[in-house]
Amino acid sequence: MLTRYIGSMFLSLVALAACGNDDVGTGNGNCIGHQCDDTLITDPEGGQIVFEYIYLDTDLQQALKVPPGVTTVNRVVAFFMNGQTPEANPLPAPGQCNNLVATKGWPGFIGSPHTDLDVGTLEITGKNAKGLDVTIAVDKQPMGNDAFSRPHDIYYQKITPNADDVLKPDSAYSVKFGGSPTFPAASLPSSLYLASKFDVSGPTLEENGPLVAGTDYTVHWTPTATPGLPEGDDLAVTTWLVDVTGGATHMCPMPYDAGQFTIPGKAIAEYQAIAKARGLPSDQMILLRNGVIHQLRRLPNQPATNKRRIDMLTLMCWAQIMAVQGTPP
Repeated sequence: MLTRYIGSMFLSLVALAACGNDDVGTGNGNCIGHQCDDTLITDPEGGQIVFEYIYLDTDLQQALKVPPGVTTVNRVVAFFMNGQTPEANPLPAPGQCNNLVATKGWPGFIGSPHTDLDVGTLEITGKNAKGLDVTIAVDKQPMGNDAFSRPHDIYYQKITPNADDVLKPDSAYSVKFGGSPTFPAASLPSSLYLASKFDVSGPTLEENGPLVAGTDYTVHWTPTATPGLPEGDDLAVTTWLVDVTGGATHMCPMPYDAGQFTIPGKAIAEYQAIAKARGLPSDQMILLRNGVIHQLRRLPNQPATNKRRIDMLTLMCWAQIMAVQGTPP
């Protein structure tokens, strides 16, 4: 049953609480320098680019039916919009597990209604692990739900096995919009920055728990320096509780140097109740630990007076299936 659920999606929503630069963005469709305009985290939302390097445990490798020997993937999920109701979703609080189902919070939810934008082609360029130039052409998708179960008229998504073929940790990536009749062509140089690799422990990637409802559970990671991290940017680790279809229930951001986070037993019980209400298995979850860098860029939309932000999120991610014990209420 678990394979049937997970095989129909790809992992889960992964992102970070409100952080990163509060004054970076685009000018006339192009970002000039690292801090080039007045884009703020409090500006109306204009979409997201989620750019991931993901380690998969054996269970997820099998459930997702990746090619034999493939243990990592790159995933890009993106959307852009000219308006939504509400204009911005509640931001999660750092240092605690945020119940996104209760708050309908960013980045797991978008407003309804919202106006999706066709940006034409979407390309991300940078280096791979061998130092070679790469271009990731992110496929435009028709009306439907993205990998994080958010509905769109238009969105962009691509999964590439063997992340090192297209990604180089501790390096920058640029974004290029091809443009459409309703959206100008534009470039956002060095608008995504991927953190260095880091290790996890307690649990290791192949441990399966269990997590127990009502009992606290501590997860660990080993901080690793990212020498090229742009000045003014922050690196954090976000722990996620995610159902087996990829729907996030709880988001728990912490400073990267903390090296650990204790998931409250209450959050585990809430997870079970939410999974049950969704008609999904409550005795399994996907646990994520992500090293996240969050930058802001101005959406180069029209009219220019409709100032909106793009949340540029890079994630160095460890993803695994965990057992959950307890009886959901």
